[in-house]
Amino acid sequence: MHKKFIVFDIDGTLLTTEMKILDSTKQALISLKEKGHDIGIATGRDYTTAKSIVDELEIDTYVLCNGSVGYVGHEIAHEEIFSKESIAKLIEIATENNDQIVFQTVNGLKRHFEQPGESLIKAYEGLGWSLPDYDGMFWSQNPIIQAMLFCKPEDLQIYTINEFRYVSWHKFGVDVIPREGSKATTVLKIAKENGFKPEDIVFFGDGMNDIELIESSGIGVAMGNAETKVKEKANLITDSCDEHGIYNALKSLLLI
Repeated sequence: MHKKFIVFDIDGTLLTTEMKILDSTKQALISLKEKGHDIGIATGRDYTTAKSIVDELEIDTYVLCNGSVGYVGHEIAHEEIFSKESIAKLIEIATENNDQIVFQTVNGLKRHFEQPGESLIKAYEGLGWSLPDYDGMFWSQNPIIQAMLFCKPEDLQIYTINEFRYVSWHKFGVDVIPREGSKATTVLKIAKENGFKPEDIVFFGDGMNDIELIESSGIGVAMGNAETKVKEKANLITDSCDEHGIYNALKSLLLI
């Protein structure tokens, strides 16, 4: 069988809505490894919040922070760091507009403003996450590779900063990533460096930040719980993350 590079998003894909990994998913990944396929993760999470998943599934290739950093063999193979000038401009606009920002490094994140604000609180509460600690100087003292901006969708147009683009991940927030960066860009780079062509990639995802990689992969699989726009771009729509979607799709693709 031709070797594939099979990549998974975490939230809403590898994880159920109760933030667990189904036994069927674990067994499917074991079967993939036994058949000689390579496995990877591509997520918006940073290393700290992705580590437990990486460890539990024994995966050593993973793309974090929507492509800003990538690991192969647990070693950094790709990294993009925001310029301080662009970060300062982002802060300036957010301050004027009374919006919220969370800054991320590879290993952690902090909120920029001391008062968290309603949109940030609602987004984190909705996902069952604890609010990030406050550190107004975090951005100036650390290499920032991603940010989360919490603003009204109609206000996003005022954030015209050449270095950045914005990808929706929640109705209350967007990810701020390098203009030329994405999960797709980094996964394709890692794939090429490890002997895979785009047509060798099989990607599973559910969110708006997964569309580009779904389109760029040989086979793009949308979970049953994926957003409608994601399903429209997929080659295959499987069952939801709660209903053995990964296992069922891999079975139907004859990969396990």
